Amino acid sequence: MSTVSPFSSKDSFATALEAVLNSPDASLEAALLNIYTKESVITVNQKRMTWDEFLPYLEAIRARLASVEIKSHHLLRDGNMFSERHTAYGHGKDGTETGAEAMLMGELNEDGKAIWLEEIAVLRSDADSASSEAS
Repeated sequence: MSTVSPFSSKDSFATALEAVLNSPDASLEAALLNIYTKESVITVNQKRMTWDEFLPYLEAIRARLASVEIKSHHLLRDGNMFSERHTAYGHGKDGTETGAEAMLMGELNEDGKAIWLEEIAVLRSDADSASSEAS
């Protein structure tokens, strides 16, 4: 049974990432396995994580958020290599609003799942601080 890779379009990627961040706790691992393999190595802001480190990292993010919306701006693929840029809009369980800009790049396996991924994410509060310092 062949499934379409979440990396086939920016909309399919945004949908897959929203599923990871908004799905019920019991569905988290299945949603992640739609994008990654258990052998994937994921690096976020220079923190390199294996599956066993990445799962609790995402659980901690999800614990703070009621929901997340993803707007994918660009997705480029060249064979098994990809890059993607998106904005995440989060709604905290405490009523706060948050956001982040992210740029990803990585490599996909033959099933269209990321086997490694590098992400640089800048939280909106960090970007606001940097712009006010430049003023």
